[in-house]
Parts: sequence; structure tokens; C-alpha cells
Amino acid sequence: MSRIICGMFDRTVDAEAALDAFKHEGFQRAEVDAFYVSPPGQHAMTPVGGDAPHSSEGSRSAGIGAGMGAALGAVAGAVAGWLASGELGLVVIPLGAGLGAYVGSFAGAMGKLRAGRPAAASVEHPVEPRGGRMIAINVDRAGTEARAIGILKTHGARDVRRAEGRWADGSWRDFDPRAPLAAV
Repeated sequence: MSRIICGMFDRTVDAEAALDAFKHEGFQRAEVDAFYVSPPGQHAMTPVGGDAPHSSEGSRSAGIGAGMGAALGAVAGAVAGWLASGELGLVVIPLGAGLGAYVGSFAGAMGKLRAGRPAAASVEHPVEPRGGRMIAINVDRAGTEARAIGILKTHGARDVRRAEGRWADGSWRDFDPRAPLAAV
């Protein structure tokens, strides 16, 4: 496994400046990789699309909220339908229950969503950073780690992280956008 330092950039011009700086600082082409990381949820890592087979870390409780909201909404909708059934007929009771369940499930799921906690993240329940241009540097060569961190920070990398991975032919071969990276 190779030691890797990486940084995410919001602006292409900043990323290009950092790539030029790596070249001028003596980093070899085979030690620097640049690629685009798609926004969360758009990596198609599962057979039906998306990134996680079940949920992200921040939405683990959304299913419970949707179920509770649907049950409460169905009851409230049925009551409203029963109150309106005198003028409109009995058909409005199941219609009210269905509409209440629909609205309640949405409200219940949204009420349980929150920002994911990076400390609780895993590949199954990720907390992914927002997308952008990633520059990864293989820092196996002595004395390159501190210089790589400095160049990334100097050129405006939004998030500088550390990882271990398989580096081959000048690129980070086993990069997984869902996997949490260690802080520098």
C-alpha cells in the first residue's frame, strides 16, 4: 500500500496551479494524479445506482420517520375524510387516509434527515464530501509528504486528507469516494 495525500479543489484554475507547483517542486509525473470526483449520490456504486446500498450516514433513521409519518398521516387523513363524508360520501375516507399517508411519509422522512457525522461514517453508510477536482500525490518517497501538504494548502485545496491505497502507473487505482479519509 502506498501513502497518499489528497486535496479537493472547487476551482479548476487553483487545481491547475497546484499541478504546476508539483511539477516545479520536483514531483515526478508518476507521483501526481488529478481526477474529478462526482457529487455525493452520483457514483453509481450499486446495481440500481447511487452510492450506498441502504442509506447514507445522515439518513439512517429516515425509513423509521417515513413509517411513523405515514401511520399518523393515514389516521389524520381518515378522520378528515370521515368529517367530510357527510357531504361528499364515504369514498373520501380512504382517499383522505391515502393522501394523509403520502404526505405524512414525506414529512416523517424529512424530519429524520440530518447532516451525517463523519466519525460514524462507513462504506455502507457514507458521509461523502461534495464533488470537485481531486489531486492525489503518492508520498512514499522520503521528504515528499510535508511538501505535498504545503502545496495543496497554498493553492487553496478545500480539504487536505491522508489515505493508503494502491498506486500504479501514476494513479490512485483503488480510490473509493465513499471511504472516509484521515485528517492531515
